[in-house]
This record gives sequence, structure tokens and C-alpha cells, in this order.
Amino acid sequence: RVPEIDVVLGPQYANRVGELVQNALDSGAQLCATQPVHISEDLSVARRDSRVTAWINVIYGCNERCTYCVVPATRGLEQSRSIAAIKNEIRAVAAQGIREIVLLGQNVDAYGRDLTP
Repeated sequence: RVPEIDVVLGPQYANRVGELVQNALDSGAQLCATQPVHISEDLSVARRDSRVTAWINVIYGCNERCTYCVVPATRGLEQSRSIAAIKNEIRAVAAQGIREIVLLGQNVDAYGRDLTP
């Protein structure tokens, strides 16, 4: 619709941005990657600016439909990370000397709703 735009993608495709841009360049067509997909694991390497604190995602997206919020439309539905993945990331940052962990998510209290026992 807008000829100046080659690629539109949601955050669930952040780990594939290079591939998607290359596909658009190779094909000469516009590419829209916004379909909901299951995030199998971390999209990118976390940026660590602090030697004391690490911010660790435990859940992505949100299932609420607040009238003022665009998160469900832009970040997708809730997807909890596995307990094993969270523990592994915490152990890795602890081994680097991190002493404070902040668990992140748009709706952290919803963590685990989508996980099967």
C-alpha cells in the first residue's frame, strides 16, 4: 500500500529481520510478517548495561484487550517462557556476577497460564 516500505514485521520476527529484509530485496516485493507465531525462545541477545541488575523476560505479549493499549495487536498473545529457560538465563547472569534479577513481562501475573503442566 505504501511503496516506500519494503518490510513490515512484528516483534515476534525480530530474530529474522535480516532474512526478511533480504527476501524482500531479492524478490522486489513488499513483505508483511505480522502473523502470530509461537516464540520458541529468546528473540535476541539481551543487552546488559548494569553490573548489578539483570532484566529477564518471563512472558511475552498480553491477552487483555484494554481500550487504551496496543500490546495485544503489536506484541501478540501471551507466551510464557519455560521455567528451564528462565532458570538457565538466571544462572548465566549470576555466574557473571549479577546480584539482582528483575522478571519482566507486559502482564507478569499471567505467567504460566499458557503452559501445560
